[in-house]
Amino acid sequence: MSSLALDIRSLSVVVTAVSAMASVIMILIWKTRKTYAGFGFWTTGNAASAMGFLLFALRGFIPDLLTIVLANCLVLLTAALYLEGMRRFRGVAGCKILGIVSIIFLALSISYYTYGDNDAGMRIVVLSLLVALFYALGARELLGNTPPDLRFSYRFTGSLFAAYGLFMVSRAFLTALDPGPHNLYDPNLIQTFTFLTPLLLGIAWTFGFVMLNSERLELDLKNAQVELQRLATTDSLTGICNNRCFFENGEREIQRARRYERPLSVLMFDIDHFKRINDTYGHAAGDQVLVAITAACRTLLRDIDIFGRLGGEEFAILLPETDLAGGKATAERLRSAITGTRIETGGATPHVTISVGVSVLLPDDDSIEQVLKRADDAMYGAKRSGRNRTMIAAAKQK
Repeated sequence: MSSLALDIRSLSVVVTAVSAMASVIMILIWKTRKTYAGFGFWTTGNAASAMGFLLFALRGFIPDLLTIVLANCLVLLTAALYLEGMRRFRGVAGCKILGIVSIIFLALSISYYTYGDNDAGMRIVVLSLLVALFYALGARELLGNTPPDLRFSYRFTGSLFAAYGLFMVSRAFLTALDPGPHNLYDPNLIQTFTFLTPLLLGIAWTFGFVMLNSERLELDLKNAQVELQRLATTDSLTGICNNRCFFENGEREIQRARRYERPLSVLMFDIDHFKRINDTYGHAAGDQVLVAITAACRTLLRDIDIFGRLGGEEFAILLPETDLAGGKATAERLRSAITGTRIETGGATPHVTISVGVSVLLPDDDSIEQVLKRADDAMYGAKRSGRNRTMIAAAKQK
């Protein structure tokens, strides 16, 4: 089996080169692309890994303080930076204290087992267990409570961390079972895998870091597009359809109703004496009235109904699958509910009523504007008749 072992110093040089290259690539991404909290820690972790393995490769050429104590501390620093990056990326509190305490403990332990009791086996056990702890914590961060939209990248990277943590525990266990002397450059399978595993997994989890960032960016772009669409079609004050949204949906409903010969009613209403409310109580109070009326209406409307604010205090409602009698009944329910709604506006309680016009889709209507115009005329007829009432649109003249 020893024939399968590779030259450790050469492997250390290769790991150094790959880690350095990964760090450079991540620095370029960090500086030229949008990255999220944590990405900088992962980048720095790759740089620390490159420096640590470079020092391992220089064992015998420069002082042991650098190639043993500092090199091992850099390996643990890499794991600590990865974990800190995971936590920052997930938006949870960092754990710098754990990293600092662990590195100080490792430095003291490695120093003791180098200059006091020269025991390479104990150095391997202590380092392996501490590194395993950080990779296990990193795996837990990614594999626990995985966001549904980022599930693949989280599980991919988390599984790599779990695998490496398991390997380091196994390394500590196998080393503890072997009481013989240990040398960094012993050509055995354990040492070969000790350097080969971070080489292969390091490439994979660097890809995982980039994938985590890219998928988060893609998700944020999708969410931004959804939000832009919402802002483009939603009235910012009341949260219902704005003018554009109402007419777009209205045209679709008109076409559907005509195609399947289904009834469709349209209501138009505005707030009686709204200018007086603004002048008496202020525009902030007027906004409160609009929001309260919208809320009162939404509780009485169906999910399929289309409710929009056309501008100012003017609202319109499309009622699919509703004939003229149903439209009038809905209009009366809305009018009664609003009349009975108490709206507190900074200590005052203005009396609010609405005037409603009702029309229905006729066979020769080919646009929402035609149906809406008749409802609008009926609404103004209700105002002329004394307000706080519902009026049915007059039949079209032949």
